[in-house]
Amino acid sequence: MKVAKMPRVKASPKKCIKSNLQQPASSWVFLLKGEALELSEQYTGSGTPDIVTLRHPNTGESAVFLFSPVNNSVQEVLTLNEAKRSWFIDESVKSDGKLQLSTPIDPIFLVLPYLRKYCTAYAQPLDQLLRDDEFPETERLLKSSGLSYLTMIADRKGDDELNAFKYNEEKTLNWLKKKTERVADILKQKNIHVTGSGAVSSNFVKPAKSESNDQDAHLRYAHGIVSEYLMDDLSLKLLKFLELPEETSQLNLKRKSSSSTGQDAKKPKLEDENRSSTSNVLDLSKPETKPKPPTLTTKDKARAKAASGSKSISSFFKKS
Repeated sequence: MKVAKMPRVKASPKKCIKSNLQQPASSWVFLLKGEALELSEQYTGSGTPDIVTLRHPNTGESAVFLFSPVNNSVQEVLTLNEAKRSWFIDESVKSDGKLQLSTPIDPIFLVLPYLRKYCTAYAQPLDQLLRDDEFPETERLLKSSGLSYLTMIADRKGDDELNAFKYNEEKTLNWLKKKTERVADILKQKNIHVTGSGAVSSNFVKPAKSESNDQDAHLRYAHGIVSEYLMDDLSLKLLKFLELPEETSQLNLKRKSSSSTGQDAKKPKLEDENRSSTSNVLDLSKPETKPKPPTLTTKDKARAKAASGSKSISSFFKKS
């Protein structure tokens, strides 16, 4: 028997896709606010904005900020990082899919921790105040145009050439209150629905009438945003200064109301259990009634008559 051989088919060559895996090490994907580029090279002859590290006003740790070419404005650099994201940059692939973006920040927030630490008892010149050995780039804040409003949180001492300031907490709280109210107004203008778990657009939520008109809710949420640039003790002082009700008291009220309603809800159940348990208890206050004997049917009577002369099976095993 001959076995026919199948013709051998030559495998088609695999397509090799040439991929450039070179990753640009010094490249970022950056969304830059246009204010940092307004005074660029065509106006001042200087270069691009500088990215430096400063002390964060809330934590005191290192944070990234961006200064305009002439240091007249400062912006905070935020990083958005999501898993499984890459960027295609020209002919290369950058596996680090982080997105950097800048947002303006009032430089007074950056100066405030130094004022509270060194200028509560006496005044100090601003150029000496902003000398930080760990973060030498802090001196760039001296050229910021926003520091012209430093008297909103401090008292100027001496002449303008000395440029000395002393921290004023009452002014600071009033300044922070205006900032918070401003943020709350923007949240309402943007139709941001503020909830306990966060803030979302009102296009995706149908809020109740009481929630949509709740000024305290927007003000409390705005306080949380402003507090991201404040130390914890100053954040608590601002909360009291805003005269907002404490959340803990509201939680206690909710707990009390839920516990009271829970007790009320348990009462009928307990009463039913008591009723069911007492239904089987003998009542001694009433005379005991003997149960009536069951009535026999004709079949039962016939069986009893047939079994009257018979013996039980156990009787056969008894000793005689």
